[in-house]
Amino acid sequence: MNQPVMDWPESLMPDAFRGLDVLRSVSARGQKAAGLLLQHGIWNELAGFDPIVAGTFPINLDIVGSDVDILCYCPDADGLEARVQTSFGYLDGFGLHHRPATQHVGSAIVVRFVLDDLPVEIFATGTPSQSQFGFRHMLVEARVIALLGERFASDIRQLKRGGVKTEPAFARLLKLGGDPYIALDGLYELGPDALRDRVMAAINP
Repeated sequence: MNQPVMDWPESLMPDAFRGLDVLRSVSARGQKAAGLLLQHGIWNELAGFDPIVAGTFPINLDIVGSDVDILCYCPDADGLEARVQTSFGYLDGFGLHHRPATQHVGSAIVVRFVLDDLPVEIFATGTPSQSQFGFRHMLVEARVIALLGERFASDIRQLKRGGVKTEPAFARLLKLGGDPYIALDGLYELGPDALRDRVMAAINP
């Protein structure tokens, strides 16, 4: 008899990361970040651009100095640029630049500013937010932590404090070869059993 194929719980499915509930509940710093995004009207201004908080904050891997990363979907780049210039241009440290396309990521608008002492980065492309590398990487990272636990997460934070970026830190501990960003993305479609097999083989060769 075929064994049933297990899927991820709802908390580790893509739609769980919409809105600010995960950010509010993950840590005191996450709760502060969510409050600032609402207090300054950031979340409301971005509502039409499918905003998703990605990166380290929603999965409790942030360290001192980590950005709050917001992914946006903007088929109309001019519309987003005008909106953020008007709405966020007065904020401390405001800056906006156009990031050219790379082999794997389309051209993007990158916006940075600071809310109180919290750096924020908006990364907006013509790719839907949940399909962007930044979101897919975060979801893989959340699933790996769910499988391997807080000790693994602590090891990632330690590497980050030493200057290693998040994706390369995961690739190092999981012994993923090649480009760490591509290698991590390659784990996105794996279910719980398959991902567990992959990561356990890496950490217990």
